[in-house]
Formats: sequence, C-alpha cells, structure tokens
Amino acid sequence: MPKSLGQIHTVNYELAITNAQEFNQIDLSGELSKQLQHHVRQGNYFKVVGMDINITENGGNLGDVQMTGFLDYYIPTRGRCAAYRGAFAAMRTAMKNQGIPMSKNSAYDFRVNLTDKSYLVGLKNAATLDGSNELVLQSNGTSHSIFDVHNNSLDPLQVGTPTFSSGFNTLGVQNSPTDFVLNEGDIGFTGNPEFASSQFESIPIQLSYSPQSDSTAISLQWRPDPALYIAVMCGLFQLRVDELDFDGDAEAAKVTIAVHVAGWKSIMGSPDAKKRSKKAAKPSMKSQTTTTTVKKS
Repeated sequence: MPKSLGQIHTVNYELAITNAQEFNQIDLSGELSKQLQHHVRQGNYFKVVGMDINITENGGNLGDVQMTGFLDYYIPTRGRCAAYRGAFAAMRTAMKNQGIPMSKNSAYDFRVNLTDKSYLVGLKNAATLDGSNELVLQSNGTSHSIFDVHNNSLDPLQVGTPTFSSGFNTLGVQNSPTDFVLNEGDIGFTGNPEFASSQFESIPIQLSYSPQSDSTAISLQWRPDPALYIAVMCGLFQLRVDELDFDGDAEAAKVTIAVHVAGWKSIMGSPDAKKRSKKAAKPSMKSQTTTTTVKKS
C-alpha cells in the first residue's frame, strides 16, 4: 500500500525593521505549538519544503524600500545534535538535584537560543543553568555556548593549517623531499565527526517594494523538488539585515515570512543505537521428514 501524503504546516511571521544590522529570530517550534495547540518540542529538526518572503513599507507612508540580508540556520550534524543532547542532560541533572522532576511539568520544554544576538527578540521560556545567562547554540567561547562547551571536551582536533609529512627521500636526489601537497591551508575539516561547527548555513535575500514607480517588486518564493527539504536544527532561523534603504517618505519596513514545514523528527536519540525491526519474526520453514513404519505380517 503506498504511503499517504503528509500535511504541510505554514508558519507566518511579520517583522518590523527600521535599521540595518538587525537580528530577528524565527522560532518554528514555538509557533507550531501555538498553531497546533500541542507541544512541538524544540529538540527536533524541521523539514522546510518552501518559503515566501516579501517586504512592504510599514507605517502608511508612500515610498520605496529595498533590503538585502540573509536567513541563517544550522543543519543537524552529528556533533551539533550531540552538543544539544549534552546540554539537555546537564539541565536534567541540575533540576533533579534541586528536586524538580522535569517530565512532570507538561509546560516545560528545553529551549535554547540560536546566538546571543537573538536577545534582541528573546526566546520565550529559554533555558538557563545559572539563572541569568540564556543557553545558546553558539556564542564565541562563553560558558553558556552549547557548541563551545561540547567542542572543548573533544580530542584530538585538527585546527588551523594541517601538516603533511615528506616521508622518505625515495628518489634519492632531492635535498628537500616534497610532501606532495601545495597551497596548504585550513579547509574546515577538524578530523573529528563529533565536532559541532558554529558556521551558519545561509540563504541570501534581496527584497524590494516600489509602489510609486514602474519597477518590479522583488520577493522570494522558494520551492524545492517535492521529495527534498531543508533540515533546520531546532527550528531556529535568524534574519540578518545587511542593508536597508528608503526612498521618498518611507521610514520603516515590514517583512512578511511564510515558512512551509512538512514535518519534524527528533534529534534526541543516539545515532549509534540499533533500530529494532517492527516486523514479527516469521516461523522458519524447515523441511520435515516423515518416517513410515511397516509392520511385518
């Protein structure tokens, strides 16, 4: 029987923007929990299958608006998911030591920010271990940065320009044997699959709105192949505005975002755990031998 088609959920955001270099956070798990009225946990990766983004003038003034920027997010690599699970385990232990049963409060979910710059918006019910600093996925070496705390416990790591040995002088005539590599440099490979990279994946955006001219308004409408999707760790995006220009009487802009989500899957399980087959074991069909006894008359 063919698998039935799933439902696509649309998460809508309206962001008021007045200056460049602003950071606005998009929280898919929080919005889906409100929309569906059941807890959609943050400890998932979300399957984004489409996106629509446009810009308009905000405030009722006639004028043109142009914006360039990026949508930053993390994909769920092995190291990043391990770092998230490690922070969750630390929180569960800390709450247990204070007599708080984490699983008994149905309103609680372990929720962390994307970066420190997400404080400009703020994540509701954000997790904290010290009571003052919100836990974030990445924050440049601070003690509340999940990726950095996780990476500091890994060994060994290849950092910087790698070293290649020249080995033996097999040709017998070289004063300085070659190492068979030119232009040595750091390509970002750490040599450890558990490393949680802090490098964002980014989607470039260019938007415009021109109500008083014949110029074509520019918006983003993205649809991949129906069988493909973008895996967004924890359902967190960051809208990073690089340039924002106003013409005429325009003074502010409103960015409308619709993110289409086909589903989500947990990142809390171990990737090395063996999966049990749901199929019941079939009885073995062993050949049976029948023995016939003939009585003598």
